[in-house]
Amino acid sequence: MAKGKVVPRILLVEGKDDQHVMWNLCKHHELPETFVIDNKEGVTNVLDAFEAEIVAPEKDCVGILIDADTDLLARWAKISSILTRRGYSEVPLSPNPNGIIISQEDKPTIGIWLMPNNSLPGELEDFIAFLVPQRESNLLWTYAAQCLDGLPKTAERYPEQDRSKAHVHTWLAWQQEPGKPLGQAITARYIDANAPDAKQLIEWLRGLFINPAAELSN
Repeated sequence: MAKGKVVPRILLVEGKDDQHVMWNLCKHHELPETFVIDNKEGVTNVLDAFEAEIVAPEKDCVGILIDADTDLLARWAKISSILTRRGYSEVPLSPNPNGIIISQEDKPTIGIWLMPNNSLPGELEDFIAFLVPQRESNLLWTYAAQCLDGLPKTAERYPEQDRSKAHVHTWLAWQQEPGKPLGQAITARYIDANAPDAKQLIEWLRGLFINPAAELSN
């Protein structure tokens, strides 16, 4: 993104994995390049940038895609307070499972997606887990979970809230080309970009950036 250039449609994300996953999903589903995906390197930076973008001149659509983490409603409360403070009057009390799109006259259209699916606590890797092909019968996926269960509970072990991250990356370490990053794993088709959860996310993006008049918040 060129310095000083006005970007009328922008999606703010937490990190490079989110950015590359979104780039590859959009490419796979042939979404028109009508918006920029901007990595803000952290949820605090995303929320700060979100508020700044809402009031920036010549802004058409502003979206954020962030982890719900351990408390979906607490994360939603922070986002909705920003919107209320900036004059949005039709803010839902809770997230919509289809993704949130809020349109209000004389203001940018707003989109919010809370990973993994706007309904559960979690993070990007929980969303990726939904895209594992034939997950329930996938032997490597099941064995990776068993390996994590067998790890000793030491101070060096990952925090329990990051189990999905450990599970996904352990599973990816055992693919034909081990250890691919999440975005490249989509290109390599280790992850199913046509899974229902991926299609739902893409439909939210279409509603926000390709057809900004769409309203999924009702």
